Amino acid sequence: MCSDGAGHAYDKVSKYFKKKITIAGLSHVFPERTKKDDRTRSGLTNPEKIIMVIWALFFTGCVLGCLVLIGLSTKRFVDKPTASTITVVSHDKTGLPFPAVTICNLNLKKNDSDFLLNTTYQAIISLYNADKSSQFTSNKKIDHLLNTCTASLSNSIQNATIWDIVSPEMAVNEFIHYCGFLHGADSDVVMCKDLFEPVLTSAGICFTFNGTNKLANSTGRRYGLKLVLNIQQEERPSFSGKLGVKLVIHDGKDIARPSLYGISVPPGFAVDVGVRKMATRDETSEAKCIDDMNLPFFPSDKFQYSQFACRENAVAENIARGSKCNCVIQPDRSPGLYASTPNCTFSKACCLLQEHYRFHPEEIDCPLPCHFEYYEHTASYSSFPNGQYLQLLMEELNMSAEYVKDNFLSIDVFFDDFQVTTTTTKYTYGIEALLGEIGGLLGLFIGVNIINFFELLVLSGDGLGMLCRRAGRSCRRALEKIKKRKNERKEEPMKMDTQPGSSRSGNGHA
Repeated sequence: MCSDGAGHAYDKVSKYFKKKITIAGLSHVFPERTKKDDRTRSGLTNPEKIIMVIWALFFTGCVLGCLVLIGLSTKRFVDKPTASTITVVSHDKTGLPFPAVTICNLNLKKNDSDFLLNTTYQAIISLYNADKSSQFTSNKKIDHLLNTCTASLSNSIQNATIWDIVSPEMAVNEFIHYCGFLHGADSDVVMCKDLFEPVLTSAGICFTFNGTNKLANSTGRRYGLKLVLNIQQEERPSFSGKLGVKLVIHDGKDIARPSLYGISVPPGFAVDVGVRKMATRDETSEAKCIDDMNLPFFPSDKFQYSQFACRENAVAENIARGSKCNCVIQPDRSPGLYASTPNCTFSKACCLLQEHYRFHPEEIDCPLPCHFEYYEHTASYSSFPNGQYLQLLMEELNMSAEYVKDNFLSIDVFFDDFQVTTTTTKYTYGIEALLGEIGGLLGLFIGVNIINFFELLVLSGDGLGMLCRRAGRSCRRALEKIKKRKNERKEEPMKMDTQPGSSRSGNGHA
């Protein structure tokens, strides 16, 4: 009887699973019994029962293995792995806007107060130079500048400005001997000396050709920007020990960084610089980058946000907050003669040094940009000038060959190709990948799909309903028992009243 009861329960469970659940493998764990099975179900040596146990163990192992791998996949999702993809977009048909080209003469112009005015130049550079390895930011140099600031100076020296020292309007004509820009094979050469604008950088006043409005249609050294520069060693001696020009190629909305990177070109050389446009894009939150930030001194309508611009802006803001020195330095000139930076005279530069030289822009919290465009370059050098061009310069300037070779240099900037290479960093394992891998593991190990989850929900609902019905029946039975007991208690007194009366009438009759 016990065996028949267990077999009946087994059949009920087996039919229930087969009817409600379609998970692969459960048919082997709960096989249907035959008449032969009814006679041998209680024996442990039944081959069918041994196979059933083996299938149950195998199915359990598959479930455990699947859960372990799902746990590893979940851990990988929590770790947020990233990868970088490179996309290359060709602009051969339309061309590309030409990059901005900034040139800085490492030599300063002589004047009657050469040492003190150069000191002014160094003082302002020391405020804006973010490169801590620079000689201008050394403690010895700062102490020397502060001692110079306390010296007794004439009014002409006290009122001297960095623009007075450089004289950009005159300097650009003397500095740039020739400038020509060629868009492509179908265009004519455009003279571009007047297109260079003076701009204050962390290395002093430089000159920038912003090629954003100049579209390049052809690649190669024959096209692009061609410069012949004269550093004028005799009129502009070097106080830093370096001779030549610093060349920086950057995006038109990015600020030049000659103190951080660039190409140094000495006199007597020609450099051919081929550029390729690059871009980076970070679509993750790992670096906590930002898309944009409107900086007061580098507004977003004119400048592209960068970490370097943020730090330069912090320096300018720090100076602007301290109104004691009454000197606000702008990154570029507004319309008008010396309209921005000239108010930072020698005396005010000394004030700034005393108030702000301990300020370190590297300590400012400046997040990285999520999108940034820049230019990679390859440079090749050769001797310059030589041959007929040397003779031409000698005749034009009425100078010796030695003077020309000691002061002149040539720069050619052109596009290597019109392909824009963008490096994009993304998360490689998102929620969709996690769900896909979990689905694959469930299907591989136990043959489960999304339908089976609904079947399990239905099974759970049926189980809860069955429990509720059983609980309801138990409650009804309990209530019926309670009512029955109450009725029995009510009937007992009535029985006690009827029994004595019956006995008395019987005795009287007798």
